[in-house]
Amino acid sequence: MTFHYQFGRTVLLASARLLWRFRATGRERIPRGGPAVIACNHISNWDPVLVGLGCPREIHFLAKEELFRNRFLSAIIRAYNAIPVRRGALDRRALRRATDVLKSDEVLLMFPEGTRSTTGKLRKPRPGVGFIAGSSGVPVVPAYIAGSEALGRSFRTRKPVRVAFGTPLPAEKAETREGYVALTDRIMDAIRDLKREVERE
Repeated sequence: MTFHYQFGRTVLLASARLLWRFRATGRERIPRGGPAVIACNHISNWDPVLVGLGCPREIHFLAKEELFRNRFLSAIIRAYNAIPVRRGALDRRALRRATDVLKSDEVLLMFPEGTRSTTGKLRKPRPGVGFIAGSSGVPVVPAYIAGSEALGRSFRTRKPVRVAFGTPLPAEKAETREGYVALTDRIMDAIRDLKREVERE
């Protein structure tokens, strides 16, 4: 990890543990080296930060381009590896940058649903994660986050915020839209299984 990333992560991790009883499980399932995609459900704008706190490796993530219009916010999230992406259209530049992250043997965080779920239920996925993971042929680590949709309430009730990482799906190549969609569906099934596992505990 870069120094500023490690420093920021250390400070925020201590704060998250104190305020929200934050914990991460399954961290040992994340490959120690080489490229990987982390695919997680999405219920809060804080999800990239919290997944990053739980991951033992430095992550890069896609963020909607609207967040980059504020210069101050843009400077912060760019410093922590955010990649702007245009929603509702094929953003070739964002896809190229995401692929470059994996070519550099780094970790890319993606949210298959494409946008936040306001109900907590898993939404229908978009094929972007299957395209990037399949065209790059890298393992995918499913992840499930719980409690981040109500951080203010979590502070008052001491309800814990948790990120769980699942068993990686092996690297798989896909070269057609049907292949990308099928891979995306398998990724979402893994997230769904992880959700049930977390809810049983």
